[in-house]
Amino acid sequence: MTNLEEYLTKQMLNPEFQKEWLRQTILEYIQNGDCTEFFNSLERVIKARTTISKFAENIGMNRVQLIDILHGRTKSPSLLTVGKILSGLGYTFSIEDLKSA
Repeated sequence: MTNLEEYLTKQMLNPEFQKEWLRQTILEYIQNGDCTEFFNSLERVIKARTTISKFAENIGMNRVQLIDILHGRTKSPSLLTVGKILSGLGYTFSIEDLKSA
């Protein structure tokens, strides 16, 4: 039997799982105001696709700056910065009713 970490690592290889995982964690952030899990999820998705260093280089961001954001050491990164990270993963922001989420 696999543990949760092994399961998540396998699931993170699936692009649809990645997208839904990020969607759910941002909804949790909207509801509870804690962005920690959302940024943890971003890190998991990035690592499932590439390395943090390569990803930072691809989006034109300093690796240390990206790590600081993902680990919560940068308080309130701008929407522009979060958008840059999401765009680098092939996503964008979207507005939807919370009732349908």
